[in-house]
Formats: sequence, C-alpha cells, structure tokens
Amino acid sequence: MHPILLSTPWFNIYTYGLLIAAGYTAGTFIILREAGRVGLNREAIFDMLIIQLIVGIMGSRLLFLLEYNPEKLTFSDFFAFEQGGLTFYGSVISSFIFDLLYLKARKIPFWPVMDCIGFGLPLGIMLARLGCFFNGCCYGTACSYAWGFHFENAGPGLQHPTQLYESASGLAIFIILQYLRRFRRNHGEMFLACMALYGFFRFFIEFWRAENPAVLFGLKLSQLLGIGAIVFSFVAWKLIDRSRQYRLMPDQTSVDLKQS
Repeated sequence: MHPILLSTPWFNIYTYGLLIAAGYTAGTFIILREAGRVGLNREAIFDMLIIQLIVGIMGSRLLFLLEYNPEKLTFSDFFAFEQGGLTFYGSVISSFIFDLLYLKARKIPFWPVMDCIGFGLPLGIMLARLGCFFNGCCYGTACSYAWGFHFENAGPGLQHPTQLYESASGLAIFIILQYLRRFRRNHGEMFLACMALYGFFRFFIEFWRAENPAVLFGLKLSQLLGIGAIVFSFVAWKLIDRSRQYRLMPDQTSVDLKQS
C-alpha cells in the first residue's frame, strides 16, 4: 500500500486525503452540471457543497468515534484526521440534515437538488474508496482467491480488498442511475435510488469487512444503516409518488373536444 504519495521535509501528501478530495471534486462537478441542466441556482448549490464538505467530515468523524473508539471522543482525538477514521454513513446523515436546512433557508427546491447529488455521489464513493485501499484501511477478512491483497495492519496472509469492492459498487451505481434516469417520474427518485443501491451493495460487502464489529442480531452497524437506507428510500419514494408537486411532467389526461 502507499499511504503517503509524496513526502517532503515540510509536509506529506497522503494518498487517502488526495483521493477523497478528488472524489469530492468529481462529485461536485457532476452535481453542478446536473443543476445547470434543470435550471437550479448553481452558485447557491456550490456554496452549499463547500459548507457540506466540512459538515460531512465532522459527521463522518463523529460516527466513527462513536462506533469504534468512544473513549477517544475528545477534542484532540476528534481532529486527528491524519490517523484516519471516517464513516460514510456519518457523512450522509449529517449532510442530508444540513442540506435540508440550507435549501429551505435559501428557498431552493429540496428534491431536485438531491437528485443532482445522487448523480454525483457514486463517483465520489468510487474515488474515496480507492483512497482507503492505498491507505490500507477498511480491509476485509482472510481471502483465498487470486485477487486477495496483503494489508500490513491486518497481519499475515491475504485479505479481501473490500475497498475495491465498494469502489466498484460506486461505479456500478453511477452507471445504473444513468440508465434509470430515462424512466424517472418524480424529483427525488435518483437520490433515493442512489441511497437504496448503496445500502444494498454495502450490506453484502460488510460480510467481508474485517474491522467492523456486529452490534445487533449478528449484523454490523453499516448493515443496519444500509437496511435503514433502503427502507427510507422506499417509503420516501412512495410518499413522493403520491404528491403531484414533485412530478417531472404534469399528468396528461385525455380531453374530449367534441361538442355536445
């Protein structure tokens, strides 16, 4: 693995941080491109994404410490980002709440913006998990297959490269959404499809993750959150579908033009 991409006497450039930054940049580009397509305020959304980056990192760090090291929930340990320790779902939950409040304050429609985020998020996941791979974290259990990798922190032997599994799932979600977009009826469906697909893939990938402990019924926290993401997405989709205000196109009904 290559956790440090470039080392100098003054500072280090970490592969993990660089790829997370690249993922966020790529996701932001896609989000703003989609926002322009549907006529949303790109400047306001860009401002939201800049603030959301900070909010997401804080939420991601908080959930990681609560799950793995609650005893390290101190000011100094919280900001020790060079040690690694970010949780995707923490970022999603905190960012979702922030976006809801921000867009309401700016009087920008929520679900159309979230659809834009749904299109950009998978590419961010794909690149960020490559950062995990080069950092040697988030590795899997012992692997006897030809694609197994050795991670120093995991001890001897080969492990499942679960970081690459998740990176591949991010690319798969991006491709699937490009296909599904032609069938969407309502605003919000693409974001909800993104979250449901991620929850589905993450649920099964967790069976090969080595670091995450089981918390309930033999399932890990990420698996429970994945189930929650699927259930939330389904319920929200049903509620959106019942309301005509989220329609992409108004309902068209036949009108009898014959004079009686």
